[in-house]
Amino acid sequence: MDEISYDLFTQERKRRSKKMASLKDAAERQAFSLAIDATLKSLNKDREKGLLNIVNLAQKFMGSNFRSEAYEGAKKMIQNPDSKWMRYVNRLLDETDPHVAKMTALNLGYQAAFAGTKKIRKMREIENCNIPWLILMDPTSACNLHCTGCWAAEYGHKLNLDLETIDSIIRQGKELGVYMYIYTGGEPTVRKKDLIKLCEMHPDCEFLSFSNGTLFDEEFCDEILRVKNFVPAFSLEGSEEANDGRRGEGIYQKVMHAMKLLKDRGLPFGVSTCYTGMNVDSVSSEEYFDKLIDCGALFAWFFHYMPVGNDASPELLLTPDQREEMYRAIRKFRSTKAIFTLPPFLSGCTTILQGSSHSNGAWSSFATILAAI
Repeated sequence: MDEISYDLFTQERKRRSKKMASLKDAAERQAFSLAIDATLKSLNKDREKGLLNIVNLAQKFMGSNFRSEAYEGAKKMIQNPDSKWMRYVNRLLDETDPHVAKMTALNLGYQAAFAGTKKIRKMREIENCNIPWLILMDPTSACNLHCTGCWAAEYGHKLNLDLETIDSIIRQGKELGVYMYIYTGGEPTVRKKDLIKLCEMHPDCEFLSFSNGTLFDEEFCDEILRVKNFVPAFSLEGSEEANDGRRGEGIYQKVMHAMKLLKDRGLPFGVSTCYTGMNVDSVSSEEYFDKLIDCGALFAWFFHYMPVGNDASPELLLTPDQREEMYRAIRKFRSTKAIFTLPPFLSGCTTILQGSSHSNGAWSSFATILAAI
């Protein structure tokens, strides 16, 4: 066999191997989908039994991805209806559109946590490098607001990743086993049509987007309900006065409106809170956490203010006592409130930022938590 023939043979073998792997993945995803359908139906009859079936299903598909103690712990949690986590699970089931819940279970549960994790581990050995569980990218640096202290303002408003480039990043990510993507900015939803298009192009992926919440209208929310794999996290910073003091007059009410539009449609969403020396008392209060739950937020992500960017204000920095206050509040309400709270983490996951890569471990830690759910 000459060199050209051998190269063609090798290419054809790789193509067939890739096709077989794709067919196997599609068959496993379909089997998982049918199992989810049966399980979701059983939840309406006997929720505890149905949830125990979900744990058994996870153990069947994910097996050694998690220790046996994790599965046993989940079963014990389900059998304690008064626990914070069962109240949280019941919120998820009662408030989320069932078709969206199924798509989320498929994309996060099967595709990312099971199939994706297996592929990532395999590709790490093949490529001899770290591969993250999720990728963070900025579709655009453009934003319709001018928030005090926003680091993104330093990049200006003219940097963009075109649709083809974002699609290419996602396709390359999927080749490595990555099925979870997070958008930052700028304000990602100034590109809302492209975001929806990407959801359509990659229905096996889950997309989370940070957003100021001002560009959400009925039409956009209907599109999110249609594609079922897009989850926003709204910037919110305590009371209306504290929030609008940094973000601009009327922004708080626009976020409230966006939350209502999503909650009315049974769409999952969360909040992203930057805590400062001025708002720490507000965002660490029980009233604030209860407000988030009442609005329908399923998770809250907390970030420490850093004085960089547009009109940075060093006076907004927290004192050591204030940082401790916030830390203790997050831990307290994580164990008592039916909302999933995430403090900021600062090491590890590959990020795509306007076409360049850097490290940020908040996302790596968050990915680990999501996989464990």
